[in-house]
Amino acid sequence: MDFTSQAVDNLVTQFSSALDFYRELVQNSIDAGSAAIEIWLDFIPDESGGTGGVIEIHVDDGGDGMTEQIIDEQLTTLFSSTKENDLTKIGKFGIGFVSVFAPGPKGVLVQTGRDGEYWEVFFDHDRSFYKSRLETPIEGTQITLFLEGDRARYTELVARSRETIDHWCRHSEAEIHFEDRASQDAELEQINRPFSVDGECLTSFTRDGTEIVLAYSRAPVWGYYNKGLALAVVRGQTDLVPAELAHVAFRIKSRYLEHTLSRETVMRDANYDKAMAMVIEAATGPLRQRLVANITELITVVAGPNGRRWTARERGRYFELMGFLAREGADALAGFEQAPILLGLDNRGYTLEQIGKLAAADGRVFVDDEVSPLVNRLLEQGSVVIMIASEEEDVGERHGARHFGPVARVIANGLSREFSTTQMIATMLAKLTGKQPISPWIRAAELIARPEDVVVAVEEVDDNSAARALVERAAAILHNALGTGPNVLARAWSYLRREPPKLGYRKLVCARFHGAPGDKLPLFVVAHQIAPLMATPTANMLVSERPARPEAAVNVEHPHFRALLRLAAQQPAVAGYALAKSLLLDEGRGLEFDVDLIEAAAALG
Repeated sequence: MDFTSQAVDNLVTQFSSALDFYRELVQNSIDAGSAAIEIWLDFIPDESGGTGGVIEIHVDDGGDGMTEQIIDEQLTTLFSSTKENDLTKIGKFGIGFVSVFAPGPKGVLVQTGRDGEYWEVFFDHDRSFYKSRLETPIEGTQITLFLEGDRARYTELVARSRETIDHWCRHSEAEIHFEDRASQDAELEQINRPFSVDGECLTSFTRDGTEIVLAYSRAPVWGYYNKGLALAVVRGQTDLVPAELAHVAFRIKSRYLEHTLSRETVMRDANYDKAMAMVIEAATGPLRQRLVANITELITVVAGPNGRRWTARERGRYFELMGFLAREGADALAGFEQAPILLGLDNRGYTLEQIGKLAAADGRVFVDDEVSPLVNRLLEQGSVVIMIASEEEDVGERHGARHFGPVARVIANGLSREFSTTQMIATMLAKLTGKQPISPWIRAAELIARPEDVVVAVEEVDDNSAARALVERAAAILHNALGTGPNVLARAWSYLRREPPKLGYRKLVCARFHGAPGDKLPLFVVAHQIAPLMATPTANMLVSERPARPEAAVNVEHPHFRALLRLAAQQPAVAGYALAKSLLLDEGRGLEFDVDLIEAAAALG
C-alpha cells in the first residue's frame, strides 16, 4: 500500500461513527456559501428480484460549487485547503470529503458546477477516480454515495442518518432538510431546531460574534458549535467544562471554536479560552440575575398583597432554584443581599440582609418545613421562621450529622460572608489559644436550626432572692469589665472588634426552663428580648456584627447554677466571676477579658 492510500485509510478510520461524514459534507456546503442543504436516501431494489439492492445517500447543496482547478487541487489532493486562518470557515486540513469512504460505499459520485464549468468525478470503491465534463448545468454540488444492502440495512441507515444529522446539524446556520424517498408516506423533514438548551432560567448572551444559550440543570448537556454545527456535545464528567459550570447547561456557537484533527473534541487554544471566558461571564452575570429574579417572583406569589399558597409545582420549583443558587457559593450572593428570596412561615418575604440582622440579634436562624404548634408560638411572639424543604423535597447535602437543604445552604452562604469579614480576628485568636480556626461557613451553619431542636420554654421567676442576687452580680461584672478594663490586650481586642464589644447582655433574668429532661436543659438561653420561647446559644455568635446585646434567661435549676449558689454563700465574688465567665457569648469565654472580669468581680466585693 502506497503512502497516499495509507493516509486515506488513517483519515477514514479516525471518525467515531461511519455516518459522521454527514457533518463533514454539511460543513463543506456551509463553507461554500450554501443557504440550504437537502439530504435524502433512496433504495433501488435488485432487478433480479432478490432481497438486495442499492442504497443511495444524497447530499445536495446550492453553494459555490467547484471548477476543474478546485477539483484537481483540493477535492482529489489530501491536505490542500484554502480555509486555513479563515475564521469564517470551520473546515480544516482538507480532509472532510475523505469521510465519505467511512461507510464503505461501492462508489461516490460528485457533480458540481461553477463559473460556467460543470463536472462530475466518480470515485470507485478502491478510491481511484475519473473526472469528466458535464453538458447539463449543475447548481452547487451534489454528492451521492452508493452502498450495497437490503431493505433492513436501508431502514437502519435512514434511522441512524436522521439521528446523526440531528446530533451534529440541528443548529446549522444553513437550512437542512431530510427525506426518505423510498418510503411511500415519508415527508420532507426540517432538521434545524432553535438554538436553545433545556433547563431553568434560560438565558441568551451575545458577544463578539459568539452566541451563548445557558440554563441551570441537574443533568446538564454542553454543546460547542461553529456555524451552528456541533464540534462536541458532552455530558457527565468532562474536562471541557470548568467546575463552576457543572450545574449549568450551555451551548456556545462561536467562530473562535474549532475541532481537533481527530474531530473528537474542541481544540483547546487561546480562542477556546476566550470563548469559555464569555460563558463564565454569561453564567455569573445575566443567568445568575435571572435566577434571583425568578426566585423573587415566586416569593411575591405568596408574600404579595394578593398572595396565595404555592401550587405543588411552584413549591418544588422554588426549592430547585434555591438549590442552584446554593451551588453558586457565597460570593455569588454579593449584590443580592436585599432581594427577598426567603419565605417565612408567616408568609412574608425576607432578604439575606434581614436574616443576617436577626442572626446577629438572636444568635440563631429558625427554619422549618411546616407550621407546627411550636412554630406558631414563635411567630406569635414575633420570631421569624424561614420555610425549608420537607424530607421528600430535600435535595441538600450533609454537613456533619445534619442535613442541609437548599434554603439552609443559601442562608449559610449568606451568613458566612459576614463571618468572612472577621475571619482574620478568629484566626489570630486561634493562634493565641492553640485551636484550629473554624471556617466561616461552618460557623454560619451552626446558627441554623429547627425550633424543636433548640427552643426552650422559659418561665421567668422572682421567688429566689439568692438566685436573683447571683445573676445581678454576674450582670454587673460583665457590664463593668467588658471594654472598660485596663488590660492592654483587651483594649486592643475591643478596637479590632469595633468597640464596644457585645459579649455581655442588655438584660439577665432568672427562669425555669421546660421542654426537655432537666439534665438536658442549658444553663442559659438567649433572644433579642426575654420571651416565653428562647433558644440555646451557639458556640460561635455574630459577636462583632451584633447591633445590640441580646437578653438572656438563666436556668436557676441547672446543676452548675445550683453549685454556684452554694459557693456564693461563702465567696460571692468568685461565684459571680464564674457565672459571668459561663455566660459569655464567645467560644473561648472571652479569655482576653479574664483579668478585667476578675478585677470587676473583686471591686464588687
